Amino acid sequence: MSDSTSPTSANHAGRQDSGEQRPLEGFRVVELAQMIAGPSAGLLLADYGADVLKLEPPSGDMCRKLRSAAAVSLAESPVFVGYNRGKRIAQLDIRSETGREQVLRLIEQADVFIESARPGVMERLGLAAETLLARNPKLVYASVSGFGRGDIGAKLGGVDMIVQAESGMMSTTGFAGQPATKVGFTVVDAACGHALCHGILAALLRRERTGRGEVVRVSLYDVALHLQTGPIVEYLMTGIQSERSGNSAPLSAPADSFRCADGVIVISAYIDAHWKKFVALIEAPELLEDPRFLTGPLKVVNRAALTGAIENKLAARSATEWATLLQAHGLLAGLVKDYAAVTVDKLTQEVGAIQALGDGFGIRNPIVLEKTVVPSMRARQELSGPDASPFFEPTVRRDAA
Repeated sequence: MSDSTSPTSANHAGRQDSGEQRPLEGFRVVELAQMIAGPSAGLLLADYGADVLKLEPPSGDMCRKLRSAAAVSLAESPVFVGYNRGKRIAQLDIRSETGREQVLRLIEQADVFIESARPGVMERLGLAAETLLARNPKLVYASVSGFGRGDIGAKLGGVDMIVQAESGMMSTTGFAGQPATKVGFTVVDAACGHALCHGILAALLRRERTGRGEVVRVSLYDVALHLQTGPIVEYLMTGIQSERSGNSAPLSAPADSFRCADGVIVISAYIDAHWKKFVALIEAPELLEDPRFLTGPLKVVNRAALTGAIENKLAARSATEWATLLQAHGLLAGLVKDYAAVTVDKLTQEVGAIQALGDGFGIRNPIVLEKTVVPSMRARQELSGPDASPFFEPTVRRDAA
């Protein structure tokens, strides 16, 4: 597969790739991870310039089988395509003695090793952290699990949906009086990839200072709990579980989705200055004097009445008209868009978020380093034929001090 790219926009933030060394240029990564969380971390490292060699089992990454009903006829899983761009990919049976020895030889040249097997599997395969660090003391060994490696967590298998349920995330999501629901995409998996990358970069910085490798462990459960810092701390301080609030911001009002003449708009106007400007623009000055809405807490308590009063005014115009008017006056408002709208939106084009790559598309790394080179997106490279054996590209290696 070619590494050629076809950008949909040239307006990427930061400076374009001019051949200058990228932040992780010369760093080498062996990725044995499957699905989303581990490969997401490998994707980010590749964006920063690392040479990421992904090793799949002979049956392939399980992610290759993930397809929605809309994607069943595609040759490749869109999820796999999205999370594995910029990598070189080879098949290797690590359960065989030959495959294990190949991994160990690669580790001698590697800076980072990423795995996402259930606790105990790497140990049984002879690829435990202690084994690999003995082979390469400067290695950063990065591991993803569902629920950690403790006595309880190590026995549990975890995927995004299960972790959303077990971590309390589903209990906060949905509408009051309705069953709990999950977030509409694999938010914990995606966030875990960022967390693992964060840990890897911290370990590499430590290695630059000490010359020593590190073991980085991240679990989906830990990430899910950390994402919920606000509501969990609130519960611990009050003893009360917040009611599910649907599309409303639970701590403030008006900060909700509202019906207009032809659709829905999301508005956040709870700050006093915004509130006063908002009621003037919707021509509802009486709301400023209404005793039910005199303070922020009163607006939250009387949210239903406030929403009804606002929607009565918003019914006079379309959602687009209201969004244009409110945004023009510095207020926070947005339309509820689907992917058909988002992918062609002028803002999406302005930030250069989407790029056509080989047999699919890539979504740009959200991190912008303004004073360094912009990591160009590349398609994945499937190694086959004479290139089937896993190897690292010849490069000037940057070793720790």
